[in-house]
Formats: sequence, structure tokens, C-alpha cells
Amino acid sequence: MCGACHYPKFIDESVAQAQATAGRAVRILSADVMEISGVVSVVDPDKCAACLTCVRTCPYDVPVINDDGVAEIETAMCHGCGICTSECPAKAIQLMHYKDVQVIAKTRALLNETNELVANE
Repeated sequence: MCGACHYPKFIDESVAQAQATAGRAVRILSADVMEISGVVSVVDPDKCAACLTCVRTCPYDVPVINDDGVAEIETAMCHGCGICTSECPAKAIQLMHYKDVQVIAKTRALLNETNELVANE
């Protein structure tokens, strides 16, 4: 938001804000490469039953059923919220950097660390 959409203001303030907004947009649009977060959902097509649960629950409308009849998630569009991952009944979707194996390993390490602290007291 900028200018009068922001709040009532003088014209010179509106013009300055509009120029700043345009400058930010140009910076983003002129980039040769855009970096995205590594936390994105990935579908295992062998496990996907095309139940549409991920399609219905994603607040960003990212998952789609492709021509092969399985869910597909466009990495650049995924926000990494993990809702589709948690709702998938077949566990066909994994959230990168938060895979089940990784979370379990982190939890075990945390519990081991806590047990050691309690034992030393």
C-alpha cells in the first residue's frame, strides 16, 4: 500500500511513496534469479492416492493433480506452511527439512540432552 490508500496525505508524500514502491517492485522483477526458502512440500508419487485432501486444505492453492493422476506441488509457489503435509492421509507429502525421520531424530537428541542435564544435577 502506498499513497492515499495508506491514509490521507499530501500529494508530494503520495508521489514519494509511489516511487519507492515502484522501485521495490522493479528490484524484484529485474532479478535474474529469485531465491526461495528450502522449506517446501514434496510429493512422493508412489504413495499419492489423489484424494484431493492437499488441494482442499492448502491456503495458497498450490497442490494440483497432474496428468499422471497424482498431486504435484510447484516448489516456487509453495510457502512451506506444512498444512498439506499434516493433512495427507497417505503420508505422501513431506516438508523438506522437517521430514518425519529428521523430526524424530531431533526430538530424541533433545530428550537425551535433557536427561543428561537432569542426571548431572
